[in-house]
Amino acid sequence: MRKTILLFMSIFLILGLTSCANKEKKEEKVLKMGFVPLNNSETLIEDVKPISEALSKKLGIKVEAFTASNYVGVVEGIGSGSVDFGFMPPFAYLLAKEQSNANPILTAKGKTGMPGYYSYLYTTKNSGIKFVLDLKGKKVAFVDPSSTSGYIYPGAMIIESGLNLEKDVTTIFSGGHDKSLQLLLNGDVDAIGSYDGIAKRYEKDFPSAKDELVEIKESDLIPGITIVSSSSMDKELTEKLKQALKEIESDKETMELFKKLFNITGFSEVDENSYKKVEDTAKIMNVDLKKVK
Repeated sequence: MRKTILLFMSIFLILGLTSCANKEKKEEKVLKMGFVPLNNSETLIEDVKPISEALSKKLGIKVEAFTASNYVGVVEGIGSGSVDFGFMPPFAYLLAKEQSNANPILTAKGKTGMPGYYSYLYTTKNSGIKFVLDLKGKKVAFVDPSSTSGYIYPGAMIIESGLNLEKDVTTIFSGGHDKSLQLLLNGDVDAIGSYDGIAKRYEKDFPSAKDELVEIKESDLIPGITIVSSSSMDKELTEKLKQALKEIESDKETMELFKKLFNITGFSEVDENSYKKVEDTAKIMNVDLKKVK
């Protein structure tokens, strides 16, 4: 009888411990941090690991990085709640805001310390192209239909010059700023649309870019990369994340990585009015925020 009682006690103890372990495992919170493919998405997850770890330490919650094969993938992740927060260009943020009420947390400062950056139309020094109108009949590489500096702004500059983006130039989408640069340097396209400082950003991979690249035209100032949270993310946690990012500004090592990977030098409060220009530029491109998928 005594053995039977001990056996039942052992079984209940094991079941109790298993239940507690499963409960703890179930309740373990993991935040998914999304990035659009600003550079090679195959290595980006490993590259941003120190950023994930720094945020995990400050939040007391495990943070895991996620990158999609295209910009809309992160927008959809934010919308579904499978991505809790993300770093995305302003146009991608506007898509997330329009389609799923995503919330802007902070705007990143660029290399000049301003909460913004510029887009350029680039060519090579021996292309013979000096003005936007010279792109007529040429081949132009853009990054992604939802890329602010890699399509929306440079595309609008071409349209505003008087050229028809569909009839006067041949356009292709490369899938990444680094890939566009490679196409240009290889002579596969005549021009590209990308952000300021692309030659320095990819100096290691494309050392000739510094001497080869020529700017055709510069855009207006674009709001910086926007840190966006899903509408399903807890407000208290969102505020905690905002504070953590601000504190990371004093973490020299992590900020060096932000600068190296994304040209981010700090964070500032969001100025919603600055996104109006992005919306206006999207209209020039006949882009409907509700229909982009």
